Amino acid sequence: MYLKFIERNLRIYLKDKVGIFFSFLGMFISLIIYIFFLRTNLIDSLPTIAHADKFTDTWMVAGLISIVALTTPLNAFGQKMEDRKNHKLNDFKVNNDLKANSLNWLYTLTAIIEGAVATIVFTILCFGYLSIRYNENAFNKEFVLTLLFNLLLITFSANFFALVTKYLRTMSSFSALSTILGTLAGFLSGTYIVYDALPNFMRNIVNFWPGYQIAAITRSEMMREFTTTTPQNVLVALGVSSNVEKAILVVIGATIVSMVLNQLSRE
Repeated sequence: MYLKFIERNLRIYLKDKVGIFFSFLGMFISLIIYIFFLRTNLIDSLPTIAHADKFTDTWMVAGLISIVALTTPLNAFGQKMEDRKNHKLNDFKVNNDLKANSLNWLYTLTAIIEGAVATIVFTILCFGYLSIRYNENAFNKEFVLTLLFNLLLITFSANFFALVTKYLRTMSSFSALSTILGTLAGFLSGTYIVYDALPNFMRNIVNFWPGYQIAAITRSEMMREFTTTTPQNVLVALGVSSNVEKAILVVIGATIVSMVLNQLSRE
């Protein structure tokens, strides 16, 4: 029954081809905006960095991947909101003997699957861009580690938004959350505004925000060739961190807290 329910959610997701198209288009647009509108100015702002073009491309791409990993799982909960609106949640409980918490975990698993697919596709696109631009094979160990790091972020994101959407009652509130998240994720990952430019209280927040921690270690892994030649203060200012243990601890801790609160809260 559980597998059938997840399959049902995925079928609905795949059936909405227009929705899938615009979902992926939104991801692609973020990369296109960077390449055609922001890239030159960012490169010019780093005159003392060797190979500033590749440095900047890799830094930005790492941040964009983590933004996608954080935001795309939310889309799956749109189906939950529709089911709630159409009173299907009660039907599932009565006709399929599913409890509210079980339903919540099933939507969460759907969110993880959909988020993982979207992130993998976008990561392939980004690494393909780096491979073509710099005429090298970017699909190496860093590619695998980038996916693994961001799969952790996807798991957190799915559980976090499973909790948040319990308190939403209308599609308009869900749409507002989606809009806010798209912008906020970029700031909290240290991508739209670099870490050094954030006020102190915001730095304290992002230091314990999974989105920033995964973005930071993703940057460090993808920019490995630059971390030994670039001054440490520059790397810190740009939100590049090699502290993998701390990042994973923050993400796992936040995921566990979200899961516990999910279990304790009611629809």
